[in-house]
Amino acid sequence: MKKAVLKVSKEFECDVFVCGGGTAGIAAAINAARNGAKVILADNNGYLGGTATAGMIGTFMTCMDVSGENQIIRGFFSEFVDEMIKEGGAISYLNCRGNDSYSGYRDKGHIGVTPYDYECFKRVAEKMCIKAGVKLIYNATLVGCDAENGKVKCAYLGLKDGIYCINSKVFVDTTGDGALSYFAGAKWEYGNENGEIQASSLFYTISGVDKELLDKHMKDSKDMRDKFYMDEIVEAREKGEFPCGTYKLRIYELPNGNWSVNMTQTDEQINVVDGEAVTEAEISQREQIPAITEFLRKYIPALKNIKILTSADALGIRESRRIVGDYVLKKEDMVKSTHFDDVIAVCSNFVDIHLKSRVEYIARESNDNYYIPLRSLIVKDFSNLMVAGRCASADHYVMAAIRVMPPCFAMGEAAGICAAFASKGNVSVRDVKASRVQAKILENGGYLE
Repeated sequence: MKKAVLKVSKEFECDVFVCGGGTAGIAAAINAARNGAKVILADNNGYLGGTATAGMIGTFMTCMDVSGENQIIRGFFSEFVDEMIKEGGAISYLNCRGNDSYSGYRDKGHIGVTPYDYECFKRVAEKMCIKAGVKLIYNATLVGCDAENGKVKCAYLGLKDGIYCINSKVFVDTTGDGALSYFAGAKWEYGNENGEIQASSLFYTISGVDKELLDKHMKDSKDMRDKFYMDEIVEAREKGEFPCGTYKLRIYELPNGNWSVNMTQTDEQINVVDGEAVTEAEISQREQIPAITEFLRKYIPALKNIKILTSADALGIRESRRIVGDYVLKKEDMVKSTHFDDVIAVCSNFVDIHLKSRVEYIARESNDNYYIPLRSLIVKDFSNLMVAGRCASADHYVMAAIRVMPPCFAMGEAAGICAAFASKGNVSVRDVKASRVQAKILENGGYLE
C-alpha cells in the first residue's frame, strides 16, 4: 500500500499573515498592508467575507451608540460600507432607523443596521485587498503551525497542490474558531460556566414577500406575540409543522428585494469545533428549510407566495473557541462600561444569547457604551500572535455582543495596525504602544471616546 506523504509544495515569506477572510480578517489584512507590511490573507472559501457571505447574514448589526443616534464604529467599517454603497450593494446605516423591513421590524439593537448584497461584499473586499497590496490565497485549509517558546514560526495550509508553508513575523488569527491559536498551543475557553454554547443557524433567502401587507401587519400589531407570529409558531410546533425551537418570525429585507430568513436551528448542543458535528447540523438545518417555508406560507398571509432561493454555504456559528489574551474582557466590564487606557473600539451591541427556545438578554447598569482594549487582541504567552473577531479574548457574555460584524471590523482594524507596527519594528506585538495604534485608528476616522 502506498502511504500518503505530506510535504511542503510552496513556501511564502511575509510580515503579517492573517488567517481567515471574514470581516475581522479583511480589516486586519488591509490595515496591516496600508501601514507598510507585506501581508498574506488566506481563507478556506473561494471568496472573502466568512459568515458575512458564506453564512449569508445579509445585515451588519448596529454601528451606533445605545441611543441609535451617534455612530461609534467608524473608520475602516465606514469606508467599507461606503464602497458597497457606491456599487449599489448596500443601504446606509443612516437610512435604517429600526422597525422596518431592513431591521426585521425591530428597534432594540437594530437602529443603524446595514443591509448589504453578498456578491457586492465579495467584490468590494477583493478590490480593497488587491489595491492595498494584500496577497490572497483561497481554498486554503489551515492544518497546523510551528510554534516554540511563545512565538509562532509558520503556518501550514492544505490546498489541492499540496501544503503551503507561510513564514511570517506576526500572525493574526481571524478564523472565528481560533484555529491558528489552537494549533499554536494557546489557552482557550468554550461556552458558559457549564460549557454550553449558543445555538447555530443556517440562513436562507426567499422571494415573493408581499412587503406592503407585511408592513401593515407589523404596524397594526398590538403586541410582540402578534407581531412576530409567536402563537402561530407554538401551534405549528405542537402539530409537528415547525421543526425547531425558534420562537419568532425572523426575516429581513435585502437590498435586492429578496429576503433573508434566520429561523433554522439545532436545538441540542453541538460541538462547533468538531467537523462531523457541524456537518450533521448543516444537513439537519437544511432539511428544516422546506418545513419552515411551508409554515410561513400557511400561517402568514404576506408570505403565502414565497419561494426558496438559496441556502447559505456555511452554518452561522454564533459562538466557538475564545482565545485567552492578555486581558479577558468580562461581563462586568460591559455592564459597568469599564474604560481602558488601551481602548481600540467602542461598542453598544446588546447581549443576545440564543438558546433552544428563547433569547436571553443581559442588562447593563446604564445606557453607556462599552470598550474593547488592545490587550484582548494579544494572545497570552505569545509575542507575535493576535486575535480578532469571534475568537477574541472575552467571556461568554461579552462575546455574545461583540461577535456581530461591526465590532469585528473594528477589532480587525486595530489588530492589523498593531501587527504591522510590530513587524516593521521587529518587536513583540505587546511592545507596540497602544497610543500609536489609537492614533492611527483616529487618523482613519475612528471613534474611541
